[in-house]
Amino acid sequence: MQNDKRNEKGQTLAEFLAEYDLKKYDRPSVTLDNVIFARDEEGLSVLLIRRRNHPFIGDLAFPGGFLEMDEDLPEGAARELNEETGVTGVSPVQLGAYGRPGRDPRGRIITVAFVSELPDGAVPKAADDAKDAGMWRISVIPDEKSIVLTSEQTGESVRVPYEFDRGKAVFIPTEGIAGDHGQILADALRAAGLING
Repeated sequence: MQNDKRNEKGQTLAEFLAEYDLKKYDRPSVTLDNVIFARDEEGLSVLLIRRRNHPFIGDLAFPGGFLEMDEDLPEGAARELNEETGVTGVSPVQLGAYGRPGRDPRGRIITVAFVSELPDGAVPKAADDAKDAGMWRISVIPDEKSIVLTSEQTGESVRVPYEFDRGKAVFIPTEGIAGDHGQILADALRAAGLING
């Protein structure tokens, strides 16, 4: 049994944990981001929110937020999606983790991104930290190494450049897109086979 095993100091797990100081090490925070795709006869769209608050106020972002201490990652991703857009019934699949120092001005924050499909009949509505929420049509322009996002509601367009190095998207800051969410989008589209790199 695990509880009977002793370490080199002769401690049981309970004895080790009783003196263990978790504050000895700096700890990053963890957020969760949702890349939610929808496909129809016109092509592919992605669900984006516009941030209501700092950081990246007014920028487009994936619905997401901080992981709570008592939840698993996919559960937290689904909760955050529901809180910001009202969308439920997704089956999040982990895309990757993003932890470049400085990616978030609030501090050392690592995000875990998830991909899923917008459930049939779901109509995103902005809530919580989202100023608005809606679907953005995706157009990939391979010759220019860019993705053009066009709001299905307003027609507004945002260009997201992308580049890959050894199979991983290279971070390219993009005006109007929160932090490294352009990189996350490029990785999700590459994983779906829609862009090469």
